Amino acid sequence: MQLGKNIKSIRGMKGFPLKYVATELGMSISNLSNIENGITGIESKNLQKLGMIFGIDHQQILIFNPDKVMELSTR
Repeated sequence: MQLGKNIKSIRGMKGFPLKYVATELGMSISNLSNIENGITGIESKNLQKLGMIFGIDHQQILIFNPDKVMELSTR
């Protein structure tokens, strides 16, 4: 669940539409939406591709904390 939330938060911060990221990953919009909503998991190879799309190391997606980013933006 947290991983999906991280993906959704980073995608939003980058300004990437769901359709763009799904297309880059070679999956349907509904599949990516299910990942972001914690309904399904993401394969390791797609997590690595996601890191490339976002321009960050895929490990950063795993440890990303959207709550901390929100705290910083409200100060």
